[in-house]
Amino acid sequence: MAKKTKKKQGQSEGAWALYEMQAEICSALASPVRLQILDLVSQGEKTSTELLESLSIPKANLSQHIAVLCDAGILVRRKEGLFQYLTIGLPKIREACALVKGILVERVEQDEKRAADLRRQLKTQRGVL
Repeated sequence: MAKKTKKKQGQSEGAWALYEMQAEICSALASPVRLQILDLVSQGEKTSTELLESLSIPKANLSQHIAVLCDAGILVRRKEGLFQYLTIGLPKIREACALVKGILVERVEQDEKRAADLRRQLKTQRGVL
């Protein structure tokens, strides 16, 4: 659940609560390890053991990351016997992550174009000196 913080003057309780909930989801996604966990679980239900094998991180660290994702509602736990199974709790989170990846592709392409333009300029200037 979102942490209670002081709402800004002039905002309704409902509007502020939505910002808090949005911040909680964004905060939960603000870790490369948690994004990797999300990618793995989005391929299909996974156990903590399967995640540990893929991630090569300590078990305690994995537990903390899973707790953050579950608290935000991004992942859902299902216990069966000795195993804990994890699935995506917010299916649209896949779309959100795909959108961010698309933005990153555009950003990299823009950076590559700028770098190519700078190389051309430097080559031209080198001939002038």
